Amino acid sequence: MIDEIELILPTSWEPDRNTFLAALGVSHGGIGEQFLGSVYDALFVTSIDVKDEFKRYYSVEYTSLSEYLEIRYGETLSDEELDVNQVFVVTWLPQIVNDLYEDNKLDTVLECIKKLEEA
Repeated sequence: MIDEIELILPTSWEPDRNTFLAALGVSHGGIGEQFLGSVYDALFVTSIDVKDEFKRYYSVEYTSLSEYLEIRYGETLSDEELDVNQVFVVTWLPQIVNDLYEDNKLDTVLECIKKLEEA
């Protein structure tokens, strides 16, 4: 049984913690780094890069990444979303970006990742 998926994050940006925090305007060693460092960990460290997982272990068993995502995770992504370097499946989100809480910063973080990807 898989954990509940909180977020699927397709991106061509190569994750880098320092770049991520700097783009969000977070100072090294401050309280912001504690909060948003856990966001980076949730999105890029403890998540599953399903594109890599598919290539390494399941490309023989499934005909495509799309089929694998649909059967294994019950998720369907567009061709555009699949045509990126990495697709992260996130199974937990810190409170600061969890949409169950008011004033969460998920949109801000996703917009930041989009800008990093465009750079």
